Amino acid sequence: MKKLADFGMIRQVPMKRKKDMMQTANAIIIQPVKDEMSGKYPVKESKKCPAIKATTSFLKQIIKNNKRKAVAQFSHVDNSLENALKQANFVAHWVPGIFSNLVGSFYEKAETIQEFWKVIKQCNRVVDYPSNKRAFTGKQEKEIGTKAFKEFAMKMKSRVNMHKGQFAYFNGIVNKLMNELYFDADFMDNLN
Repeated sequence: MKKLADFGMIRQVPMKRKKDMMQTANAIIIQPVKDEMSGKYPVKESKKCPAIKATTSFLKQIIKNNKRKAVAQFSHVDNSLENALKQANFVAHWVPGIFSNLVGSFYEKAETIQEFWKVIKQCNRVVDYPSNKRAFTGKQEKEIGTKAFKEFAMKMKSRVNMHKGQFAYFNGIVNKLMNELYFDADFMDNLN
C-alpha cells in the first residue's frame, strides 16, 4: 500500500469509530491516472455508450415496454387453465392428503394447512432417543390429526374464545388426544 501511495495511485484516509473515536482500517481511494504519467491520450467518450443516454425515465419506459410485451405473449393462454392455477391450493408434499382435504374444506391457504400439520408433528414426541423412535407412527398421526381437527372444527363452530390463537388451541387439543391415546392399548395395537 505504501508503494502504491508513493506512486500516487492510491490515497489512504484514516478512519475512526464514532463510538470511541479509536483508529480503524483506513479507507483506500484509487486515484485517477494522470495523462502525463501514462503517456497516452485520454479516452474519448463515445456517443453510442448506453450509460450516457440511460436516464431513469428512459429506463422506466423500457421496463414498461417489456412488461407489455410479456403480457401480450401470454394473453393467448386459455382462461380456464389460468383460473384453475389461481384457485389451485398447492400444499406441501409432506402433509398427508386426507388431512389436507379435511383442513382445506375450512381453510384455503396452503400455509395454514401446513401449520396445522406441523402442530401434529411437533406434538408427536420422541420416546426413544437413540433410535429416534416417536410415540406414534405415520398412520396414527393421520388418525390423531383428523380426530383433533374435527374436534377443533366443532369448537370453532360453537365460537369458543381462543385467547392465544387457533394454532395454540389446536395444539392443546392434539396434546390432550395424544396423551389419552398413548395409553389406549387398542389404538396403539390397531394402527401399527
